[in-house]
Amino acid sequence: MVPRIVRDYIDRAPVGRALDIACGTGAVSLFLAERGYTVDAVDISDVALAAFSGRHAAIQAVCADLDTFHLAVNRYRLITNIRYLNRRLFPQIIAALQPGGMLLFETFLKSRKKELDGGFKKEYLLDEKELPGAFAPLDILYYEESDSECDQTPARIASLVGVKP
Repeated sequence: MVPRIVRDYIDRAPVGRALDIACGTGAVSLFLAERGYTVDAVDISDVALAAFSGRHAAIQAVCADLDTFHLAVNRYRLITNIRYLNRRLFPQIIAALQPGGMLLFETFLKSRKKELDGGFKKEYLLDEKELPGAFAPLDILYYEESDSECDQTPARIASLVGVKP
């Protein structure tokens, strides 16, 4: 399933080379490729990548550990980061965007209510208002923290859309 943030902002994103961070089974990568993007789809799971590899010529599947992977500077017009958190990548994401490039970022958020933590370890959850601070060099077009039903698990999510000046 393609998240609402991607569907809502794709028409405002500049077409060109895109990066789908922690792409999983490729729903977002395929969505982008069908809209004219050339996509670098990165994930650690070769099984997940195999689920969509070869389905679209504009997608390059990259099997890599994002704990050690380095993003190319000034390479992407669009970067998506959905349901994945690796704070080490925050400055690299900013550097990897071309001027005018867009970031669509959405992942899980710490909650004061344990039942909304989605069962995740705290290090895999954002702090409240963490994303706008981490991506302050971008022009923030949209930011929201909200409750969500994610895979039928109640959770809090943070959603951010930013553009590199």
